[in-house]
Amino acid sequence: MRDVALGKVRGGLRAVYRTTELPGKNPLREAHAALDAAVLKAYGFAPRGDLLAQLLELNLSVAARIEAGGPVAAPGVPPSYPDPARLVSEDCVRVE
Repeated sequence: MRDVALGKVRGGLRAVYRTTELPGKNPLREAHAALDAAVLKAYGFAPRGDLLAQLLELNLSVAARIEAGGPVAAPGVPPSYPDPARLVSEDCVRVE
């Protein structure tokens, strides 16, 4: 989506993101809103709560589990996920 927008807007990535501040329908703004909502739900965060406080609470909780020798899930796709390849898409930025 950003690649398409970058091809249409002069001024680089900042100019593309400035379009999200304009009134009306904006696919990039909608995509970010959906991503934000999914992340909040995944972490169990309150959308209107203090996000930094919620992150600190989560980090302290994880640190306490590590200190106690308890299980902590590493970042990324859990090893038990049935088909990790399904999570990979072609619409990404590639560094060459």
